[in-house]
Amino acid sequence: MAAVSANVTMIQTKIQYNLKTARQYFREHLGQGDYYSEGQKVLGEWFGQGADKLGLDGPVTEKSFIALCEGLHPQTGLKLGQRMNSVRREGGRAKANRRVFFDFTMAPPKSVSIVALYQDERIIELHENAVRMALSELEKRAETRVRKSSKNGERVTGNIISACFRHETSRELDPHLHTHCVVMNATFDPVEDRWKALEPSGMYRAHRFATNLYR
Repeated sequence: MAAVSANVTMIQTKIQYNLKTARQYFREHLGQGDYYSEGQKVLGEWFGQGADKLGLDGPVTEKSFIALCEGLHPQTGLKLGQRMNSVRREGGRAKANRRVFFDFTMAPPKSVSIVALYQDERIIELHENAVRMALSELEKRAETRVRKSSKNGERVTGNIISACFRHETSRELDPHLHTHCVVMNATFDPVEDRWKALEPSGMYRAHRFATNLYR
């Protein structure tokens, strides 16, 4: 997953298809401290009405994170949805068949990061509040696909399961305040009364609005 540019305020989204890579991403990047705090862990926090419905609150544990990546209930271990295959065979080759999660990364310009990290810590709190506001607006636009009774479209669910991790350096070790909002590929459909795959199209369409709100 590519690093986020530190020069502009933005929301960048990457899709993770590979379950093995998703595990490594948590252990080697999301949950790791910054270069100047070697040995420390970054404690992510759960966010979203979907997370509330699963009883997820407070720090993100690796066990719960990986379970959701695998499409399992983090407490019972049961399948959340029906289609849980992560690969398919096509032409004799394995192909990604399931989106594991969506990483919405929010960051201010580099100049703001420098002031926040070296001069005024209050800006960090403002950043966190802005992230929650922007992510709340994206959550309102969460959808799932409807393929029943001759229907072929999307239905708004308005709930997500997100694990948010704040980091303070880029991969080049420059000062870079940013938050990874990892949105799991699951949303609860209240009409069908079950968990289904998340359709993020509505969230993508709201990128510009959410970015301006964060600003």
